[in-house]
Parts: sequence; structure tokens; C-alpha cells
Amino acid sequence: MKIETFVLGLLSNNTYLAINEARKTCFLVDPSTPSEKVADYIMERSLKLEAILLTHGHFDHIGGVNYFKQKFGAKVYMHADDIEFIDNPLKIGRKFDKFEVDCIIDGDCEIELCGQNLRVVTTPGHSKGGICYIMEDVIFCGDTIFRESYGRTDLRGGDINELAESINKILSLNGNYILLSGHGQATTSDFERSNNPIFGDAY
Repeated sequence: MKIETFVLGLLSNNTYLAINEARKTCFLVDPSTPSEKVADYIMERSLKLEAILLTHGHFDHIGGVNYFKQKFGAKVYMHADDIEFIDNPLKIGRKFDKFEVDCIIDGDCEIELCGQNLRVVTTPGHSKGGICYIMEDVIFCGDTIFRESYGRTDLRGGDINELAESINKILSLNGNYILLSGHGQATTSDFERSNNPIFGDAY
């Protein structure tokens, strides 16, 4: 699978497009805002957008969902505990078009998209409904973990202890995964085991 990264929105969010070039299919992770650039990329390559995967419900990760859902007919995946953010977003003074969730996640599971089996792992702490998506050697992490950092826990549904447990869950997976976060540069499991400050000297 090929992965393209688009940095979008006021908070410089990473929106990821995962592409199966053989099948001409793709899925989108955390579209922060409507983007003609991303839409044109999909259309110019005659790709079918199968799904929109959401790692959590904060405004800067879901602001473009309705745009892509309406334009391409993609199904939206989201954890049950964060659906409330669609109707009751964080108070930011900005509005986005609401959308319907087609596939509600309520626990660890597997899904099949674009010819790939993805593991869905629940990772609360940044929000109640935080989830990560594992595809081969890549994990789409949202705001659970960043390079040498981690998601804030002072917003609605945040909990530092839950977040530490969630990050431990991700880093306890065997292997050295590429971690694609919601903001900033990519990192790896090995690097974060040695450098992420949430654990202190625990690892």
C-alpha cells in the first residue's frame, strides 16, 4: 500500500491517503478539512475512495468528513464513544458540516479495506473514543502518540492514565512499527520505547 500525507487545516493536521494501486482503491484517515487538493488527487488517478477512518472525534480530525463522504460515497468508521463530538464539538468558534457514521467501532476488531486486513485497536486517553488502525507495519495513531510526545489530556474525555495505558498497548506490540501521528513527523515504535516521556524511565 502506498501512503500519501497531506498537511491540512489551521492546526497542520496530517491527513493520510492509503492507496492500493493495483486495485485502484483507497481509504482516507482523519480528513481535517474539505480539500480540493486531496479530492483532485483521488479523481485524477481514478481511485475509488472506500472509507474514511477516524482516529477520534476532535474537530481538527473530522472537519472534512462530510465533504469527502458526499463527494465519493465513502463509508465512515468511528468509535462509539466519540460520536457525540459530531453534535457537540469542542468550543472553537468554527462549524463543520455534520455527517453520519456508517461503521461504529466499539472495541478491538479487524476490518477489510482495499484488499488489506486492518487491526483496529482502542486507545482512549486523548479522548474516550480514541482508536488506532494497524496496516502491515504502519499504525495510524491520531493524537495518541507523537514523536517524543503524546496527546493532550485536558480536553473533554481525556485521561492521562488511560493514555499511558493506550501508548503502552501500542508499544508492546512485537516489532518496530512506523507510527503515523495526527500532527508532526512520523516516528517508530523502537524510537518511542526509548524516548517517549510519558513513561519516564519505565521502559
